[in-house]
Amino acid sequence: MKILILGAGGWGALVGAYLAEAGAEVIMLFRRQAHVDEIMKNGNRLIIEKPEGEVLVPVHATTNPEDIDEVDLMIVAVKNHDTESALKSVAHVHVKAVASVQNGLGHAERFAGAYPQAEVLRIVSRVAGSLLDYGRVRRGDDDFPTWIGSPTQGITPLVAELAALFNKAGLPCEAVDNIEEIEWCKLVWWTPSSISAVLARLPQTEVMQSPDFAHLIVMMTRDMVRTAAALGVSVQDYPTIEVMNRCEGSVEEGVQSVIRQGKDWEARGGAGYKQAMLLDIERERKTELEDTGLYIWKLAMEKGVDVPYLEMGVRVVRGLERRFA
Repeated sequence: MKILILGAGGWGALVGAYLAEAGAEVIMLFRRQAHVDEIMKNGNRLIIEKPEGEVLVPVHATTNPEDIDEVDLMIVAVKNHDTESALKSVAHVHVKAVASVQNGLGHAERFAGAYPQAEVLRIVSRVAGSLLDYGRVRRGDDDFPTWIGSPTQGITPLVAELAALFNKAGLPCEAVDNIEEIEWCKLVWWTPSSISAVLARLPQTEVMQSPDFAHLIVMMTRDMVRTAAALGVSVQDYPTIEVMNRCEGSVEEGVQSVIRQGKDWEARGGAGYKQAMLLDIERERKTELEDTGLYIWKLAMEKGVDVPYLEMGVRVVRGLERRFA
């Protein structure tokens, strides 16, 4: 399978390297030439920092879209606000299938419109990849899962083939027929965690183990679950994106659940992992707030749902972002 990773950031570079190791023909399209230069300097190999040590993986990296003409699958891993310009850069590429791994909702409809002849898939992934430096990426865990499905057709032959490739690469993956429900669950999990990470300016496992920030995560999660309920969406748990313990029972029980999850993640090798939203703020770049927390806040206002904790978090992150975006 020939795969184009459109947006070889932390997740894209990491997963692309693993899929290449599993036998796929992977092309990573980077935005910065410095990444490609460093990879070439290391013998066309990307450095991956794993919990058990450092490895170098042979990869095909480029910043020139003209190097690509046709692919079996394009995985879109760019930031939401970069989607339009990224797609324009590869408009000449013949794409048989396209899959989005971006945060937020509504991506399937967007790509179905852009690629009417292609099969459209959705990937929800808990693989933690951080782009640490040019040509160097960190995997924050060894066995967090990924789900792949077609929003309209469920488990297609391509879905099954891609899931098998992920598993062969050592990236636990499940082909599913309810990918949009899982998408909602991840958004409800990811948004409070990301906003809290920005407020704390700390790695994720440290944020989750702080009683005060764990409290904020619980309250923002409850705001979002109420919003989902008002929209007729039923939120439930999936492995590593458990949110119901934050919403059922007392607030203190929810706080202790977040702390336990933080300790478990750290034990799995997640120490030091920073959420992408925090990295964007640190690097003075636009975040994905508009398509995640802000998006849900607007839905809540439309439905008349009071979400004070989510609103507070969104306003703080937006205030920081507006200094440079």
